[in-house]
Amino acid sequence: MSYNMKAAFTCAAVSVLLLILAGPIQVQGLSSGAPTAACISMIPGHGPDPQTGPSPFVTVVSDKMVSTNTPIMMDLHPSNIQNPFKGYLVMAFDTKNPSVAIGTFKQSNNGKLIDCHSGLNNAATHSDPSPKTSVKLEWTPPSDYSGQVIFRTTFVKERMTFWVKTESETVTIGGPPSTASTTTAPVTPKKNLAPSQFVSVTCGNLIFLSLLIFLVR
Repeated sequence: MSYNMKAAFTCAAVSVLLLILAGPIQVQGLSSGAPTAACISMIPGHGPDPQTGPSPFVTVVSDKMVSTNTPIMMDLHPSNIQNPFKGYLVMAFDTKNPSVAIGTFKQSNNGKLIDCHSGLNNAATHSDPSPKTSVKLEWTPPSDYSGQVIFRTTFVKERMTFWVKTESETVTIGGPPSTASTTTAPVTPKKNLAPSQFVSVTCGNLIFLSLLIFLVR
């Protein structure tokens, strides 16, 4: 075997070895949360295709309509509490512009925040691969924003099993003001004569009648 062939064989062998070693390194990184590279597709870098059936995990929002600048609470949890998930990535999108994440999340105890689409803290993800049955998050809309928002969440059950962009219910922010109730002028009740007033009137009538009878006689 010539020197060039030996060198090529050695290079190929080293390349294959590096690819094999790269697998565990990538998985280890994803176990501590989604990277910013997943912001656009929201697909973990695990390799397999996402699940196509209904997700066994849901994102439940606290309110379907809130006023401007009002934070929204949400809970990520399985439909069946016996079916925990290990990882997640959640973002909020305006329904008219579903390609750019908006708003900001508040740091949770079992997760971390990342910056997507040139935003700041507009995505929340896990910080460890421990089984989870509930993740509570707080999200605040952009200042003075009004419109309709939907939350999309990628849930990871296992390294090879995950659901991408499961959607929450739509939340209306800065919706139409509530209809003010018609104010009716208070009705002034008729004043009843107090007992003392009633006695005074009755006594006056009796005196008048007595005088009239006396004069007639």
